[in-house]
Amino acid sequence: MGDRLDGHEVRDPHDLHTRVEVQLDQAAEEVARRLAGTRSYGVVREAVTDAYRQLAARAKVHAFLPILAARLALQRLQEVR
Repeated sequence: MGDRLDGHEVRDPHDLHTRVEVQLDQAAEEVARRLAGTRSYGVVREAVTDAYRQLAARAKVHAFLPILAARLALQRLQEVR
């Protein structure tokens, strides 16, 4: 649990980054599973990370970005087959 400031919880930004990385790992695992071994995990993880960065640069709300990044990465990787 984070510290409190004026009655509001203040989260450690490192903790938030760690959570996003875990979500991106999970997203990449799901995309890799859906691609049934046609791409290595490293290629899939890189595609998910790139998609996440692209979406995050324009997003106002970041809550669902790992899911959206997974969908975008899957679409891109399927197009390259």
